[in-house]
Amino acid sequence: MSRERPASPVSETAPRQASAQRGGTQHRTRHPSRRHPWWRTADVVFGCSLAIGLLLQWLWPLSLGALSSSPLRHLLALALLAAGGLLIVASKRALHLAGESSSPHVAPRRIVTAGPYRRSRNPLYAGLTLCYAGLGFGIDVPWLLLLVPPTMLATQWLLIRPEERELERHFGHEFQQYKTLVRRWF
Repeated sequence: MSRERPASPVSETAPRQASAQRGGTQHRTRHPSRRHPWWRTADVVFGCSLAIGLLLQWLWPLSLGALSSSPLRHLLALALLAAGGLLIVASKRALHLAGESSSPHVAPRRIVTAGPYRRSRNPLYAGLTLCYAGLGFGIDVPWLLLLVPPTMLATQWLLIRPEERELERHFGHEFQQYKTLVRRWF
């Protein structure tokens, strides 16, 4: 005999929504209109690009030429990795201070315009791109450097455009005004 649960007049997500309204960020719910495929994340886009770059390097090895054996290559890699890492940390900090999540699966409550978001609408993706290029120099895989522009295009088409459409739908004129004042990447 199965036992049916009595219908509750209060939704099971109500405590989480109430927590979100009180400023809690741990249990924020997904935006109702958001249907975000599992693969539409920076991890997947940059991970696939990294795998393709490594595969291409294995199949058709390229060299950075004289830069391959130069200490300048390591300095360039370190500078790009450091700049990208600092940009990511500063961006996450700005989001945290504003009470926002960096997850694209969580609905935003406000547009963050502090920290790196004053100069870039997508500083997390920009920082990740700098780190990706730094990795290419660091491990001496020119294919990764050649894949930076296509990876940026994939990021723009698969991640940024859908996110910005959602932000326009959610914030309307406020986000359109932010777009006119702040560049997408740098």
